[in-house]
Amino acid sequence: MLTGRCLCGMVRYELDGEIGVVVNCHCQYCRRAHGAAFVAIAPVQTGDLRFVAGNDAIQEVHTQGVGFRAFCRQCATRLYNRPESTTALTMLILGSLDEDPPVRPSMHINLESKASWYEILDDLPRFEALPPSAEAILADS
Repeated sequence: MLTGRCLCGMVRYELDGEIGVVVNCHCQYCRRAHGAAFVAIAPVQTGDLRFVAGNDAIQEVHTQGVGFRAFCRQCATRLYNRPESTTALTMLILGSLDEDPPVRPSMHINLESKASWYEILDDLPRFEALPPSAEAILADS
């Protein structure tokens, strides 16, 4: 089991399941929401993610055509994304974990809106949008 929380500690969660494929997302929404060049996210089964404190402090914001982004109302820590296409998967923001995840990033996605000032220096696969395998996972869930 993995645990996580927001910066102020008001929202706490437990993940009793596997973390899916970790991606570094460079889309304009993730960049703006995090104030960073990209964010590391990974799908988890929604049923495996349990919020044990601070449910009432979680705020979800909807972006049409993209989905929901959740954060703590108290400290504004980003917690997860939820795609519009499925409720079975939640895209966990890995920076909210209490410990290092047992998996590492496997690709960079959504490079069509990558920050021009950031240079990718690793050899991970790169995709201008969502790779076909990710689209299939979201569509089938």
